[in-house]
Amino acid sequence: MKVGIAAAAALAAALGSGQALANGNELLQACQSAVRYIDSDGKNGDAYKAGYCFGVINGVTSLQGLTNPSLPKQARTCLPAQEVSVLQAARIAVKFMTANPERLNLDDGAVVLLALQRAYPCP
Repeated sequence: MKVGIAAAAALAAALGSGQALANGNELLQACQSAVRYIDSDGKNGDAYKAGYCFGVINGVTSLQGLTNPSLPKQARTCLPAQEVSVLQAARIAVKFMTANPERLNLDDGAVVLLALQRAYPCP
């Protein structure tokens, strides 16, 4: 139990440890741009925003992979055995943020984590 609490605290600290924290509003714009950029083979969207979106997603999924075993079951994310691509995760994040605008005030990493937890809950 103590390990689970420590892991959850570490995850929360890591997600909230930026100098200038971005929130879901910035992430939504960036991930929408990232999807446009990839879908158009780089003709539409913004490469910088795509990099920001994909960077947040990679950071969250990497940290989640390390801390997931120590978290309480309801806080875990059970990604499928076949790896979820960063583009698929961006689409999941955009769908979640569009459907849950009340969550856009949260830290960008927290929004991605919530989106993945909603998309891939543990049984």
